[in-house]
Amino acid sequence: MIHELIITILISLIIVILRKRKISSLVDVEIKGLPLFAASFFLQFVSGIIVKNFNDTTIGQYVYTFFPYIHSMSYQLILIGIVLNIEKNYMKLFLIGTLMNFTVILFNGMKMPVRIPQNYPFSWENYSYLAYGKDLIHTALTTDTRLKILADIIILNDPYPFNKTISIGDIFLLFGFGWFIQEETKKSP
Repeated sequence: MIHELIITILISLIIVILRKRKISSLVDVEIKGLPLFAASFFLQFVSGIIVKNFNDTTIGQYVYTFFPYIHSMSYQLILIGIVLNIEKNYMKLFLIGTLMNFTVILFNGMKMPVRIPQNYPFSWENYSYLAYGKDLIHTALTTDTRLKILADIIILNDPYPFNKTISIGDIFLLFGFGWFIQEETKKSP
């Protein structure tokens, strides 16, 4: 979802400029529990690096084995951070999107199921990572997948420049980021 997030932020910043608001006001935003969000990102990022680069070592296998717990903990940190800031309207969108994604992940072995259509431009290596459970946070959507409606089933392809799938929860999160930028720049003098 990183490409979609970057595009959302860029579009939101263009709107801020067109509305003659100050982008610099985003520096002064007060988010309670900000270290919780950072810790969540750090847990997932470092785990991914360890598993990718040290998979054949004891530490790599250890992180891979216990990643479902690490993944769950990272979502719990995000949810706590969101609840601490729930008075902000955009945090309600973050809460809905995060709960949707966490729910489907929780019911599918702590991995986000991904729909892969036949004509999807995926390399065999990427597909095998999903199909054989090698991806830390994603798995291929199958007939056994629970809560399919919340999985990564929305296909983004041409004319969109990045071929991928996203979830309904991701859409709420993207709107939340856009709303965050608009809301917090509204406070510009």
